[in-house]
Amino acid sequence: LLNYIWSVGCILAEMLSNRPIFPGKHYLDQLNHILGILGSPSQEDLNCIINIKARNYLLSLPLRCKVPWNRLFPNADPKALDLLDKMLTFNPHKRIEVEEALAHPYLEQYYDPTDEPVAEAPFKFDMELDDLPKETLKELIFEETARFQPGFRS
Repeated sequence: LLNYIWSVGCILAEMLSNRPIFPGKHYLDQLNHILGILGSPSQEDLNCIINIKARNYLLSLPLRCKVPWNRLFPNADPKALDLLDKMLTFNPHKRIEVEEALAHPYLEQYYDPTDEPVAEAPFKFDMELDDLPKETLKELIFEETARFQPGFRS
């Protein structure tokens, strides 16, 4: 779930700026965009990287300072920037958890702790959607959407 929090943080940043926050042409370019904003990872953050080559690559780069979120998003609500900071944290073990994010002050007007459904088990797809042909995937999306349209019959 910690990787999903990162993804939601990227979406939040895009909502604040109307553009992708880490637009990379390839994974190294994207990593450089990430480091250009988050700054260089600490030694503790580097220790969570299992891949030795990746860790050594990060160690070989010049030190970078973190760019303050309010400089990137000067018109954003400070609460939104606080949530963004907690979501876009290099070390996945330091990232905000889903329940904490939902209860964050930025989302307080939408949060109702008495009405937060929690799945008993992680959701699993019946099939691997990544391997389906485009047309089949479009049909499945159409059928799923149609299930929620009153009076619609496929």
